[in-house]
Amino acid sequence: MNALSFLGTGRYEPTTYVWVDAAGEHTYETHLFPEAVARLFEPERLVLFVTPQARAGEHFRVLQERLQEKIYPVEIPEGGSREDLWQIFEACAGAVAEGEEILLDVTHAFRSLPLIVFTVAAYLRRAKNVTVNRLIYGAYEARDDRNRSPIFDLTPLLDLLDWLNGAEAFLRRSDAAVLAGRLEDTQRRLWRERAGEALPRKLQVVAGALRRLSLGLHHSRPLEVMREAERLLPLLDEVAAESRRWAKPFAVVLERVRAEVAVLAHPRPGLLDEENLAGQITLIEHYLGRNLVVQAVTLAREWLISWAVLRRRGGDWLAPKVRKRAEDDLGQAAAVRRGEAAELPAWLADLPQGDDAVSLWMELADLRNDLAHCGMRPSPRPAASVEDQARVIPARLRSLLAGGPSPAVWGGRVTIDLKELYGETARLEDLPLYLARAKELAGEGNEVVLTGQAPIWLYLAVAHALHGKARKLLYSSPVTGEVLVFDHTST
Repeated sequence: MNALSFLGTGRYEPTTYVWVDAAGEHTYETHLFPEAVARLFEPERLVLFVTPQARAGEHFRVLQERLQEKIYPVEIPEGGSREDLWQIFEACAGAVAEGEEILLDVTHAFRSLPLIVFTVAAYLRRAKNVTVNRLIYGAYEARDDRNRSPIFDLTPLLDLLDWLNGAEAFLRRSDAAVLAGRLEDTQRRLWRERAGEALPRKLQVVAGALRRLSLGLHHSRPLEVMREAERLLPLLDEVAAESRRWAKPFAVVLERVRAEVAVLAHPRPGLLDEENLAGQITLIEHYLGRNLVVQAVTLAREWLISWAVLRRRGGDWLAPKVRKRAEDDLGQAAAVRRGEAAELPAWLADLPQGDDAVSLWMELADLRNDLAHCGMRPSPRPAASVEDQARVIPARLRSLLAGGPSPAVWGGRVTIDLKELYGETARLEDLPLYLARAKELAGEGNEVVLTGQAPIWLYLAVAHALHGKARKLLYSSPVTGEVLVFDHTST
């Protein structure tokens, strides 16, 4: 670790600087805080930023005598102009190598230098992958009646920038990577340092849920998004107390994060009905609000297929054959519109919104193809035109939901081979792990089939664990075929 410090020409009084960490209290008496930095934190090198006047002064001479080869002086201008400020910024940034670990001291930094140092620290963390071990300040003005001056750790202020950047990335781009990383790092650090009693347990859980939600959003997985958002809401409520104690920056943005998640949540994503379709439109609007146009258009096309499945009341809405039939019907109607030899499907002809649906299907097909082929066509749409056309899609989708029948169609079948849960030998002591994996595989609201070689106690435990998660549970074997365990489809 190297330390970056500053030295001026002011009158510095002797005091005992006090640093307290997990190992206890550490003290050093001096009138020059860079010397205390060198003795208390033991950096390999002390990069000392000095103006020409400071370098020619008595303070610098004393430090050289006491620290000798540990000091590496870097001259900076006085900071009286905007050009000077940029030179100081460049000098600070240029003194640090890629991937280096540093300590920053702003005690003797004058005028606007602390703010520049703070900005440099944020820049180095992102541009050079630098680890800022500490950002410290020797508070002579806060000394006690024994002339002991505390050393303040300002690193949390720097960390706050990462928290805010993480929150902004999630709220503006649905990217939870930075925010989740801060939550995970905080919990790991606190447990590593054993920083107190009742250490946090939910921060990492929330981080994982945020990551899954973010991935679902960016990979256009609407059902996964609905399911993960629904699971995340109670976790955000549970983590509130831990955040206020251990992760205050997250506590500040918690309500905004919760509001963001709440609009995406849906209790039964496996049930296709008008509420589900309305939730998907909300997700499309969410995408457009974050300039994720490709995801919005892709989902809008799939939305129309789901809408067609619902209106024609056609089986498992997630089954490829069912979706293909609905897609073929829309394609056939588009062919009729183009004057080709085709017949308009009867279910579509009877719908008041049928003409609007066909028009939108044709436009979305062209728009989706333009995006999927990256504009590699004779007359590609300008990017601005793509965005303009995409922004009117949600309103047109909502008009298709108005009026007409209100059916509901279940979808999704998951087969779980219990043998794959345990490998060679099923162990009763590992049952919690088997159940957690089974529930993860089952998802929410799916039709689940249990099969495979496994002891009866595992079958019974899994069946019990899936009650309330699966809408329908079946057992299947080559001897019995499919046997119904329970069916909550009608509830």
